[in-house]
Parts: sequence; structure tokens; C-alpha cells
Amino acid sequence: MSIRDIEEVILAFGEAARRSREAGFKVIEVYAAHGFLVHQFLSPLTNHRSDEWGGNESNRRRFAIEVARSIRKYWPENFPLIFRLSATDWIDGGIEIEDTIETAKCLSLEGVDMIDCSTGGIGGKDRPRRMKVSQGFQVEFAQRLKEEAQIATMAVGFLWDPEFCEGIVEKKEADMVALARELLDDPNWPLHAASQLGADKDYGLWPEEMGWWLDKRDRFLKKLGLR
Repeated sequence: MSIRDIEEVILAFGEAARRSREAGFKVIEVYAAHGFLVHQFLSPLTNHRSDEWGGNESNRRRFAIEVARSIRKYWPENFPLIFRLSATDWIDGGIEIEDTIETAKCLSLEGVDMIDCSTGGIGGKDRPRRMKVSQGFQVEFAQRLKEEAQIATMAVGFLWDPEFCEGIVEKKEADMVALARELLDDPNWPLHAASQLGADKDYGLWPEEMGWWLDKRDRFLKKLGLR
């Protein structure tokens, strides 16, 4: 990218924020992870520039910082701005959690309210050998960012069990939990989770036209001894 290309993209982020505000959106999340453009600037694996947009850590963060600054010109202070970051590239010579902690501190100064903590996605289609996948394997990064960068965090990745997710928030390992593919599989996951966790025992959180019938079915099945 030429310097002019970079400047135009930064301005475009701001214009997108302006249109989002005018359209009635209340939250913006910038996808700065998984090999997308902002991540390409942040990671030494892909940023081989020798000008002020590459090289040392400060220069590699410049694009992300300018994007946040551009968005905040148009985005109301009381509307949340979230950045999704790959906390580590899982590859030697790439981003490590310590780098992301410093990036999060810089973004916080520009009005970023929360970091959505993912990992990887820049080293090619194969999973890096350092990445050991298990339920909630990325939560530790959300916790470190929350504690060491003093910024709100969102945990994401291989999360599906309501009690496990609730525990993340209760233990203050993260401030929020995000789900993606689990919601593709079950769009009503939040409602089922509320029931499992005892927050909705009579389908009261469901839309009235659905909850009434589901509650009626439940009472009928219990009366018959089938549930």
C-alpha cells in the first residue's frame, strides 16, 4: 500500500463509523484479527515495511491506532467501540500476548472500550503447532488483557457450555462472552442457557407468541409424566 492508500483506508473507517451512526447502530467492532488488514500491519510476520508504518512495534501499531482515532471522530463517546485482536499469532517471530497488551493500552487511549480476544489466523490454513485447542483455550488471553491492560475484554472461541461461559464472567476472567458457530447451530442458545442457569423457568424471556406455547407444552408434558 502507498502512503496515500493507507490514509484513504483510515479515512474510510471514519466515514463508515459516520454512516453506522446515521443508520442507528449502537456498537462498532473492528475486525483486527485473523489476518485481516489491521492484523497484517500489527504482525511482524506480514508487515515488512521500512517506513513509519512498519518495522518496530510502535510503527506497526500506528495503523490500528489511526483507525481507532478516525472512528472516534464520528462515533459518539457513549457508544462502545470494540477491537477484535489476535492476542498471539502462535508462531515464533509473530505477535505474542505481551505485544497485544501494549497494543490494547494504546487503543484504550484512543477511546477503544473493549478487546475481543481471539488468536491466530495469519500463518496459513494449517493450525500452528503451538496452538493447543480445548474448550475456552483463549480465555487466558482475555484475562491477561483485562488485568494487565486495564481494559474490558470479551472471551471467544470453543465456548458452548452455559455453565462454563457463566463461570468466565463470574470469575472475572472476562467481562463478556461471544459465541459464533454455536449460535449458527442453535440460534436460541442464549434462551436455552438462561433456562439451564435458572434465569428463565417459564419461557418468560422468549417472544410472547413463542413462550406462551412452549410453556403450555411443558406443563402438558409434565402433567402426562412425559417430562
